[in-house]
Amino acid sequence: MTEAIAHRGPDAYGVWVNENISLGHRRLSVQDPSNAANQPMHDFSNRYTISFNGEIYNFKKLRDTLTQIGYQFKTQSDTEVILTAWNHWGVDALSHFEGMFAFALWDSQLKELYLVRDRFGEKPLYYFKLPNNGVVFASELKGLLEHPQCPKSINPSAISQFLSLNYILTDQCILENIHKLTPANYMVFKKNESPVTKPYWSLAESFYAPKWSLSKSNLIQQFNMIFADVVEDCSLSDVQLGVFLSGGMDSSAMTAAMARSQSSRHIQAFTIGFKDKSYDELDKAKMVANHSGIEHFWEIMPTENADFVKKIVECSDEPFADTSMIPMYTLSSLARKHATVCLSGDAGDELFGGYETYRADRLHSVFKHLPFKNTLVNIANQLPVSFNKVSLDYKIKQFTKGLGLSAEQAHYSWRTIFSDAEKNSIVNDAYKNNVQKLNPFDSFSKFYDEVKGCDKMEQHFYVDMKTWMVDDILVKVDRMSMLNSLEVRSPFLNHKLAEWIIRLPTKYKINGLRTKYLFKKSQEKILPNSIIYGKKGGFSSPVSKWMNQDVIDQIIANPMMREWFDKNQILELWKNHNEQRADCSYKLFGLFCLSLWMSKFTEISSRNL
Repeated sequence: MTEAIAHRGPDAYGVWVNENISLGHRRLSVQDPSNAANQPMHDFSNRYTISFNGEIYNFKKLRDTLTQIGYQFKTQSDTEVILTAWNHWGVDALSHFEGMFAFALWDSQLKELYLVRDRFGEKPLYYFKLPNNGVVFASELKGLLEHPQCPKSINPSAISQFLSLNYILTDQCILENIHKLTPANYMVFKKNESPVTKPYWSLAESFYAPKWSLSKSNLIQQFNMIFADVVEDCSLSDVQLGVFLSGGMDSSAMTAAMARSQSSRHIQAFTIGFKDKSYDELDKAKMVANHSGIEHFWEIMPTENADFVKKIVECSDEPFADTSMIPMYTLSSLARKHATVCLSGDAGDELFGGYETYRADRLHSVFKHLPFKNTLVNIANQLPVSFNKVSLDYKIKQFTKGLGLSAEQAHYSWRTIFSDAEKNSIVNDAYKNNVQKLNPFDSFSKFYDEVKGCDKMEQHFYVDMKTWMVDDILVKVDRMSMLNSLEVRSPFLNHKLAEWIIRLPTKYKINGLRTKYLFKKSQEKILPNSIIYGKKGGFSSPVSKWMNQDVIDQIIANPMMREWFDKNQILELWKNHNEQRADCSYKLFGLFCLSLWMSKFTEISSRNL
């Protein structure tokens, strides 16, 4: 099981077995690279044993606090701090941790196992229960698949979610009876008792908290101070530190903050450029690196092809089809040649309202009342198809399809790949009923209900943080970086910073149609205006232009794909795309990624029989 996830930790390996508990660990050495900090690790009393993935950014401050209380430490690692904090505070130690983490902690005195996941779900934790109330767990699904009792049946509900979104939502897994621990929760397993799951933090509480009433200038001052402190904490590392620099607002602000806070330390920035100029932001990245005075490494993205994508998708835990995973893998590969840890600007868009969909949400409340909205839909459908990045015709078509829907359903529709009707057409009769049982919007609706008393825009932000961010963005970053044995940290997801941003009045996030309003204002004396107010690019891949007959042939040649899906419907999608009657690239890319995953799953299942 640990060998299957060796890429997550190539520096050290350990297994500990005691009575009815076995813990395994693969280590990527970041804090205290000495052997004394290897895992599984025991605390000073030998009561607690831990296998831990992630980083506790405030571990030095916690160690100082615990030292003053009287505790002593043998290592300089954050792992030992977790154990000592647990020894002192018990499960309440979780409220003290700032960072990203997933860990299993065994209490040998009470014979209890704790499984814990960080507040936002940056680090993964999969598990399945055994008939005797036992549990098997791992950081990645591929680790579980090595266990002889691992369930092997495909989950139709997860297939439904994947077709709708090109990713699978947190409460589901592609395999039945396997689960992912929900972020900000811990599970307790006790002998002869059913496991109990409990939350230790609530994102919704921040959305309901009173909004800040300070002036704009005071808010800017506070934000810059908190942001600088968080970036400083996230920059703690005993190995080479770098930053992902796309040239966009979030990564540029991160780079500038690192350059200011780490003036005595060498920092490196990493960028991937594209031959297709509609996707390329390399010039912006070069400008920011120059402006911040840091060393800059960059590469031009190689021409994508089916073999290149196959290599990446085969390593994914579950079917996953975010086109930005391709440049993210390449970027991580570039960074790992020089650094072991990189900071990233992920979550800035969710917190500050930076996505184009939020503009669409604003416009939806106006356009939905227009008497001629059906005419707009018809005109949009007649627009010529462009395969440029987030082209105008694509945005208009996406927007108009949500005009007849509620605000919640419209927001969901702008992220959907296959509509319910399209899913019904493409899935074979044998699986149609099972796939239709679960409507992915139900999960979105549940999250909307959790913050139903909040401003509508705030509701959209919350839902995206509970779905799109945790199940797409953070999955992409974790899997693609860890495939290259690279640790990536997202300072925006420091919970204290996130809580502070959430409490900003909505007008300071999206002001009219101006996104990231206060964040942009906060950077006016720090970054060039062309970076702050330039066109938003995003980080995706031009899959529209490399879909070809070979890709389609690989999809329909897969026996499992033929079992699940109507071959003729797939060919019809390809015909419409190839003749440029519709941009079906996201649908075809999703089916291609699903077919690659199914091939790999078949191979693993056969090997482990």
